[in-house]
Amino acid sequence: MSTETVAIVGAGAVGTALAHALAAAGVPVTAVASRRRAHADALADRIAGARAVALNEAARSVSVALLTVSDSAIEGACAALDAPTGVLVAHVSGSRDVTALEAARTNGADVGGMHPLAAVARGNAPTPPPESPFDGAVFAIEADDAVADRLSAIATALGGRPFRIAAGDKPLYHLGASMLAAFAAGLAQISWEQLRRASGSDTVASHGVAHLLRTVAGNIERAPEPAAALTGPAARGDATGVARQAEAARKLSPEAHGLYRAHALHSVALAQSAGVVTAEAAGQLRAALRQDETTATREGET
Repeated sequence: MSTETVAIVGAGAVGTALAHALAAAGVPVTAVASRRRAHADALADRIAGARAVALNEAARSVSVALLTVSDSAIEGACAALDAPTGVLVAHVSGSRDVTALEAARTNGADVGGMHPLAAVARGNAPTPPPESPFDGAVFAIEADDAVADRLSAIATALGGRPFRIAAGDKPLYHLGASMLAAFAAGLAQISWEQLRRASGSDTVASHGVAHLLRTVAGNIERAPEPAAALTGPAARGDATGVARQAEAARKLSPEAHGLYRAHALHSVALAQSAGVVTAEAAGQLRAALRQDETTATREGET
């Protein structure tokens, strides 16, 4: 159980979600600061025991100041803090390392990074879920041993699973996470549009797509690696099925067709590597996709 008191610096989507999750977990959030004072006021009003403060005051009466600002704003926010010696200043960026917090370190503060591997929707998204997005998430912790222990305790209080990450590993780690979170939502949009067209209902489409993604996630969690949870014609070695889907994607739009081809080729490579399909079947799948490319060129797709 964490015994820290926390200031949230940055009242956007991630800061808001963390403030609510920390408060619910019994970790006191006592200060909120934001570039826009109105945003800090609005968030502080919803968190019991919190008050909105100026940025330079955020770290004065807490043990931890969490910077939940955008990656490009970390240095500026850090430099503006008046963080006493011993206060922990940490950012939640997945791609930036702790050198971005050098201004706080120079002034005597402890520094670290704590990135939750969770997708947090922005403010223009639908109503936030009743459950915390951080419950069950893994948290990448970049810090020395003493600070790592403190940040790990916060992550654990949130229901997370902390692990240590080296600074040099963060860019590729974050790229992989961002590709999954952002591209999954984009692919879901394509599925949602076709399901809505077929069902005539936004509600049915949203429920159907969300449930499908949950079953994919469950399969991945139970599999030894994500490739073992592949489904669809490419994973079954069904070249006719791949050709049929590629034709449907061509009719949908050039963008959907390009996405389908890229993911189908990737699935074939993964399925062959995992031993799910034979080399012969993989060759047939690739031949079907080459024929599809020839057809698309003939039809004038660019």
